[in-house]
Amino acid sequence: MDDVRALFILLPDAPLPNPDRVAEASAIVLVPPPDASALAPQRVEAALALGPPIYLALPPLDQGSVQEHLQQLLLPGVYGVAARPPTSIEQLRYLEGVLEHVEIRVGIRPGLTAMAVGFEHPRALRIMAEALQTMRDSADRVTWIAFNHQELAQQLGVDPTSTTVSTALSQAVLTASAYDLPVIYGDPETVGSAHQLGCRGCATTDASELARLRAVFDRPEADPSEDGEEP
Repeated sequence: MDDVRALFILLPDAPLPNPDRVAEASAIVLVPPPDASALAPQRVEAALALGPPIYLALPPLDQGSVQEHLQQLLLPGVYGVAARPPTSIEQLRYLEGVLEHVEIRVGIRPGLTAMAVGFEHPRALRIMAEALQTMRDSADRVTWIAFNHQELAQQLGVDPTSTTVSTALSQAVLTASAYDLPVIYGDPETVGSAHQLGCRGCATTDASELARLRAVFDRPEADPSEDGEEP
């Protein structure tokens, strides 16, 4: 299984870090600007030179701009793509089809590009098991699952520390584990509790957090008193 303990999120307006700053990163998730006209393959090439595997964050699957993003940014050497929460199985099938089309076009072996999928939306959680089974039966590209408890809490209008949110995270972990997939958490501040619930990695926009996140997931079980909060 791929190392996913500490993922670094590189935001569109953030400068490229020095390679030593991200040496502890399991992978870098490169977030492109929302405006397709501002997409820069040169930034992807520069990110590839940093060392860790590169995932391209994709726009929402229902916006119709996924293919344009991939055609400009899926360069040879890019490890995978990170997709927003799907609202239907058809969206994931569409993404697989677009990926294969672009892979062939740019000279990447079809099926080689990995895929990470977010499941922090109520509708995405509802179809999660079927979605993962469908993906496994086709290209089997999925390497990790993303879960952002803050985003789910905002959608539900509840506190991020509520039982509703932690129950949803537990459901995501149980479903993902049935397919031997790790769940990646989105808040370094409460990562100890997330690790206790079964998450296997965490994402951060702060490169200084990477070594700490690795240390948390190197332990068999994290102590929730490290962060003092429940996810």
